Amino acid sequence: MLEQYKKEHSQSVNQYIIVQLDGTVVESDDVIFPKIVGKNISTIHPFFESIHDALKENNKRHIFSCIHLTNTNNQTIITDVIIKTFDGKKLPLIVILDLTVHYNNYQTTAQVRNESVINSQILELKNEYLQEKEAFKNTFIANFSHELRDPLTGILTFSDILKKTNLSDEQLNYLKVIDSSSNYLKQLIEDILDISKIEAGKLELVIKPFNIRELLEDIKNVFTIKAQQKDLELITNFNDNLPEIIGGDALRLRQVLSNLLENAIKFTEVGTITFNVSLNQIRAQKASIHFQIIDTGIGIPKEKTEDIFTSFTQLNNAQVYKGAGLGLAIAKHLVSLTHSKISVDSTVGEGSTFSTNINFVLDHSYKNIPKTKEKTSRPKSDKKYSILLVEDSEITQLSILKILASKGNYFLDIVTKGEDVIPRIENSEFDLVLMDIKLPNSFGDEITKLIRKMPEREHKKVPVIALTARVMKDDLKRYKKAGINDVIKKPFNEDALMSKIEEYLK
Repeated sequence: MLEQYKKEHSQSVNQYIIVQLDGTVVESDDVIFPKIVGKNISTIHPFFESIHDALKENNKRHIFSCIHLTNTNNQTIITDVIIKTFDGKKLPLIVILDLTVHYNNYQTTAQVRNESVINSQILELKNEYLQEKEAFKNTFIANFSHELRDPLTGILTFSDILKKTNLSDEQLNYLKVIDSSSNYLKQLIEDILDISKIEAGKLELVIKPFNIRELLEDIKNVFTIKAQQKDLELITNFNDNLPEIIGGDALRLRQVLSNLLENAIKFTEVGTITFNVSLNQIRAQKASIHFQIIDTGIGIPKEKTEDIFTSFTQLNNAQVYKGAGLGLAIAKHLVSLTHSKISVDSTVGEGSTFSTNINFVLDHSYKNIPKTKEKTSRPKSDKKYSILLVEDSEITQLSILKILASKGNYFLDIVTKGEDVIPRIENSEFDLVLMDIKLPNSFGDEITKLIRKMPEREHKKVPVIALTARVMKDDLKRYKKAGINDVIKKPFNEDALMSKIEEYLK
């Protein structure tokens, strides 16, 4: 039965042909090309004109792969052609193998594989492009921010200096406008940098113990004044059962709450701002604290509540309220780092409620942390301190010079080029070095490494404080590794500068 099935259903795709040495067909099974006996093999296809030399060789086997032939139905088939010659009087054998299906399947597989490889390469190129684009954007923002911070430092510094002079009421009002504008510009720069860090995945929380009651009172004092400036009332309710010392990122918590309160005051023209903080629970050495800010402002349409957390988005198109639309986007991300979220309940024309629950660390050792030191106005000693300023910005030079000159306890020497720092330190004794990080043709952290390698102990141990706008986590690690003692973030004012200087000139 099997033999019968094979005869009925098998379809041979091989044709066997015996030819004379000149190519004349003697026998053929006519499977692919019928009725060719007596004809020359070259009449089947021009390819066979090239095999005459092979037919005359004795006892050889030639294989020709992937030969395209046209059959009697005028269809192109893909074949392998085998030519076998023998010794003596045996005539050559030609075998034509129809491998069309095989080659087509192979081609399809190869095409799929090639397309997969191509798509993979395209994806890789896209990723490289996006990485280059991201790197360019971050570098641009960092450089742009750096260039803005020097003139902004000058504005903040000389505004403080002017306040201490004899000014008329009108001039003081002008200074208030300058302060307001410069502080807004400073906050805008900080927000843009934070958004850049968020998009690069480099914004992280720094968990340290802090006094939450002091933090809340500081925030209350700041925003009470801001609310009064718009004839609004700030109502605060801080529960008595809040723990005093908790572990968290105090700086980022202040940023979240400040952004929410800023928005509440901004979008409220009449009424109150209510700031509630309460303890949810304490469990497993964690304190869950509830923060709630309620305003009586313009409200948010239900369908727009998600849009307010998108970067550079503001719902009002009339530009009545200034702002870049970054505060809530940053706040949302910072809260998400604590595995929580900000909830919004709002009614148009009645007001909005923003709330979140954040977990903080509780540790018995936190009770032993030192209390915040009171700020001192100047070093206790009457000694004249010698400070080396490494800075190429004339604005920053003049700002620091004016601040230190007003204190009367300092000599200031200024170097603008990195290559001049070591010779200056070798020839003079300094109590402290203020080091700009980005200098022409050099970097402050590299110069600090050279200072730390100096042979004289009094030189290599001199405190070095960096002046820089580059304060990302990787930057701070690099500065510390270079031997930099501390960082003053640009733009800075008199208080920020003097508190750091006095800390290292005990």
